[in-house]
Amino acid sequence: MWKISLALIVIVGSATFYITSSVYKQSGENTQQRTFFDDNQHLHVMGIVLGESTVRDAEIAFRSRADAAVFLYPKANQEGQEAQYTGKLEAYFPSIADHSKVLLTLQLTDAELEAVRQRSTRPRVYPNGVIRMNLSSEDILAVQRMVITELSLIPSVELNKEMIIAQFGEPEKTITTKANTTAYTFPKIGLVATINEDAKDKLTFNNP
Repeated sequence: MWKISLALIVIVGSATFYITSSVYKQSGENTQQRTFFDDNQHLHVMGIVLGESTVRDAEIAFRSRADAAVFLYPKANQEGQEAQYTGKLEAYFPSIADHSKVLLTLQLTDAELEAVRQRSTRPRVYPNGVIRMNLSSEDILAVQRMVITELSLIPSVELNKEMIIAQFGEPEKTITTKANTTAYTFPKIGLVATINEDAKDKLTFNNP
């Protein structure tokens, strides 16, 4: 069973967290450098318009070409069950040097993802159980036209509550999802900032 998700990972500069948050706080007229909702309730962030911009637009914004592939992530199964996977289509921008990343989720149905998987090449299995399948030339071109619906920034710097409040102000809501994970919500800019003590921190931007 596939998860309805298409993801695009982009490597960006180490100052991205500070740039993203500081331009949100500015009140200038340069919309290319601000995080805001337009009249259609589409969020503008990092030069991307959620619900409108495509992967090709992201390539132009980040000045890099995407390296796309299907990834199958193993699910936690009970003993004796057949292995099950969550499928995603992800693309990387490895030519930008820093370790910070941006994850773009695109409009894709289960049926479309399965069709892409079936056209992909022979799988490569990584030691952690993740499977990579390279895209067909047809799908590499198709990915560039797909629309972005969500942007997640995974900073190279480790975040904390004080840093988030300093950059974005007081959150409207704070949610502890599990023992070592806390989410801070900022609906005015479509942001959920997640601090995970056991994994990577994340800033996720969405349309309403």
